This record gives sequence, structure tokens and C-alpha cells, in this order.
Amino acid sequence: MSQPCGTTLTSTNKWLNIFQYCRFLRILGHVMVLLVLALVGFIYTAVVPLTFGPRLISKNIFVILASVIVIIVFTVVTVMCVWSYMATVMLDPGRVPPDWHPFPDEQHARAELERLSYTTYYYDRRDPRRPRFCKRCQVWKPERAHHCSVTGRCVLKMDHWCIWVVNCVGLLNYKAFLLFIFYAMLGCALALLLLLDSMIDFFNNRLRGPSAPLIFVVSIFSFAFTLSLAGFLAMHLQLIAANCTTIEMYEKDRLHPWPYNKGFRRNFEDVFGRNKLRWLLPLYTEAEKRQLLESCLGKVPQAAGLWGPTALPMLSHPATPFLSTAV
Repeated sequence: MSQPCGTTLTSTNKWLNIFQYCRFLRILGHVMVLLVLALVGFIYTAVVPLTFGPRLISKNIFVILASVIVIIVFTVVTVMCVWSYMATVMLDPGRVPPDWHPFPDEQHARAELERLSYTTYYYDRRDPRRPRFCKRCQVWKPERAHHCSVTGRCVLKMDHWCIWVVNCVGLLNYKAFLLFIFYAMLGCALALLLLLDSMIDFFNNRLRGPSAPLIFVVSIFSFAFTLSLAGFLAMHLQLIAANCTTIEMYEKDRLHPWPYNKGFRRNFEDVFGRNKLRWLLPLYTEAEKRQLLESCLGKVPQAAGLWGPTALPMLSHPATPFLSTAV
């Protein structure tokens, strides 16, 4: 007995839909989180308990004082690295409320959605301010929002989905992500510098015992991670300088001049905030979160406690449309 044509087509589409395999990345990502925490633990162990911890019982007061300073500094950097990392993993990058649209009213939104279905409807695809509708989520996309195939929803100011943090990097956790890269690079560079004498002793056969292989491996990893993270951080600083995301930077057709570029200082403050005391902390105040969300979604109602680690922000429609609908 032959199968209905619709059943065959559905089955074919299921096999052709490569995004169904993105769920595997989420499963693998949880393993990567454990791997990252294990790497941080190994590096900390090689520097503090195995190298500078034993020096605390030295008879030289200067050696003890230097060891205390090193342990305190390296511990602070490690704590900030783990804090930034867990914030990136746990924070919601920013989602689009299901009833949101960039138009004055629902009737206008329905009319625009119908116009988008016309083959004769023209709009500049290079302009990120144009009205866009996500067919997968069935919601209007705010400016700079993109659909993440791994998480299955649209993300505000999406930069990329990162397997190392098993999360999408977007509007509300981009700062934490950059700080994680910064503290990880700083920690690896410090570890490489602090273990340099031990590495010299290792190659001269003066460093022996069960800790010698671990110190050697940690030094190699620290060198590799310092270079790779420095390059990655430099790339993202370039993106901040242009107020551009990774997705926007690598789009084939991009609008010139870029409408979001406000100059390096204001671009930097858009990500890290204006309070210099909080630049190195992976968190936002509620006022800063409100300002970030309003930059994408329009006016946010005055209410406290709306943004938990995975909370859905309750947002209202913007007072004015993002883009004139005239073509």
C-alpha cells in the first residue's frame, strides 16, 4: 500500500532538516562546561597548591610575602573568571516576548506581515532596521535579533551560540562573556609567567615528583590558551569598536555606514555600562538592563525584579516603529 504524498514529504523534510541535530550540541555543551571548570581547577592547582603553597613555610620572609601576594592575586583572577563564566552560562541572553511587534498597533502589524508575503514587496536586506518576521518562532524580530537554531528561539542582539558556555551569547550576557575571555586570558598569562621557573627546572631535570607532569602540561596549555584567547579578545574589541556583532560582521551584504556605530567610547559603554566601577564585574543593575532592553524593544514598564537568570522580561511595544514602512 502506497504512502500518502504528504507523509513522504514530511518524512523527507525531517531528514533534510539539519537543525534537528543542533540538540546534540546542547548535550555536548554540558560536557564542555565541566571541561572548562576542570581546566580552571588544574591551572589553579598547579600554580597555588603545588608551586606557591609550599613556599609559605619558607624561612625567608620575603619569599613568604611574595607567595601570599601571588596566591591572593591569582585566586581573585580565578574567582572572577569562574564568576564571569557561570554568569555567561546561566544568564538569559535576551528573548523576544511573543506578542511584541515594532508597529503602533496590531492592525498595522498584520498589514505589514501581509505585505512581506508579496513578491513585489521591496526592502533593503542590508538594513538591520527593516521589519523582519521569524517564521520559526512566529514573532516579529526586533532590530539586530536573530533566530538561534540550537535554542530554538530568537535572541536579542545575538552574537553567536557558544558550545563552551552551552548558551547563546546575546544582549544580556555579552558583557559576562567578554569578561570571561579577559579573565581567562589574564589567568593563563599569569600562570605561564608564574610557572616559568618550574618549566626551566623541568627541562633541566631539577623538577621531579608526581607534580612535575601536571605543571608541564598546565604550562603548555596556558601558553596556547593565552595566545588564542588574546586573539579572540582582540577580535571582539574590534566588534565593540564598530558596535557590531559576530553575525553582523560576517554578513555578505552590510549597510555602510553602519547605523549603530556611535564611536568607541559610547559603543564600549553600550556593553559595559557607564559606571567604571562595574566594568570588571559580570553583572548589570536593573537600570542598565532596562536601558539595554529598551535599545532593542522600546519602552520597558517600571517594575522591579523582572530579570532573573532565566526570566522572561515583560515588555511593552515601542512608542514608535523601528523603520518607516514606506518603500
